[in-house]
Amino acid sequence: MEQLEKAKQYIFNLFEDELDPVYTYHNYDHTILVLESVNQIAKNSDLLDEDLHLLQIAALFHDSGFVSGKVNHEAESQQIAKKYLSSEGFSEEFIAKVNLCIAATEMGLKTEDPLALILQDADMSGLGSKNYPSITENLRLELNNTRETKISKKDWLEGNLKFLKDCNYNTPAAKQLYDGQKNKNLKKLQKKHSKFKKEKKKPTLTIADNKSAQTQFKTALRNHIDLSNIADNKANIMISVNALILTMALPFLIDKAMDNHHFWFPTMLLAMVCLASMIFATLATRPIKLKGVTTLDEVKNSASNLFFFGNYYKMKFEDYKSGVSYLLNDSKALEDSIMRDLFFLGKSLGGKFSYLRLCYNIFMYGITITVFALLVAYF
Repeated sequence: MEQLEKAKQYIFNLFEDELDPVYTYHNYDHTILVLESVNQIAKNSDLLDEDLHLLQIAALFHDSGFVSGKVNHEAESQQIAKKYLSSEGFSEEFIAKVNLCIAATEMGLKTEDPLALILQDADMSGLGSKNYPSITENLRLELNNTRETKISKKDWLEGNLKFLKDCNYNTPAAKQLYDGQKNKNLKKLQKKHSKFKKEKKKPTLTIADNKSAQTQFKTALRNHIDLSNIADNKANIMISVNALILTMALPFLIDKAMDNHHFWFPTMLLAMVCLASMIFATLATRPIKLKGVTTLDEVKNSASNLFFFGNYYKMKFEDYKSGVSYLLNDSKALEDSIMRDLFFLGKSLGGKFSYLRLCYNIFMYGITITVFALLVAYF
């Protein structure tokens, strides 16, 4: 008993000091679970005390090799056990038997040794535990933390189902102890898997399937077009007003300035205000640069919109027809095209109103300053 407690403390210190935290399953808690399972199986078997002691030591050291990583951890565990047990004065025969049992814990390894079979059963006792969900979750976290690719919930569920179905305990005592709960765990997984298969992934709603989306897109498009017309009308008003000022008021002021040099500043100021206002009003109504040609690759990559004339007016009809046919046969591409049309119409509208704001600000403040300048010139 004293040797067992000393070995247990050694393993605890080893894991505490050297085990990477990513190993959320192969750790001290799992080691103690396997040790307790060895004791349970031994209690229900005709096992000699010396054999029980050997199995307890093997259980403590069977995953100690994880302190050096998961690769070849069984061999590393044997080396750690051999080094420790030798230092504690255990016989070569005892150490060899312990290492035989540790080697048997390698996944899928077949053995005929009765003690190794018991340790195999103890190592798999978590499958027949009421705490199986938390045990398997710790294993999933460990695998996800130590692998390059993550395991999906579906793959993990199906993998656990297969493992539980294929896993059979070796000894009568283990079957008696764990088969009942293992079968319950299996049924719960099967039920969860059936529910998982029945759950259909919510379909992604498309514009074609959503009447509200269609209405919203139509309303937004109509509003954008109306606002674009309003912006053009505002720009035309500013161009007309400033053109009238330049053609009517400016010649009068120039005549005045010839006789009175005080009028030169308000005259030049008025000319600059009107000219600047007309420039920004013109920019607000100036058409964008049109390329007129769209390739099929651009249509497939949603890089162009064939519903805007500026993207196809230089194309041949057959090329245009091929592009539109592709859009009509690919709902996602069609939706992208609709959204692209609305998006760039909005960007164009934003540019118009930005120029208009500048135009109106220049006109408002410029005319005000000009009037004050004229009053100063008169008086």
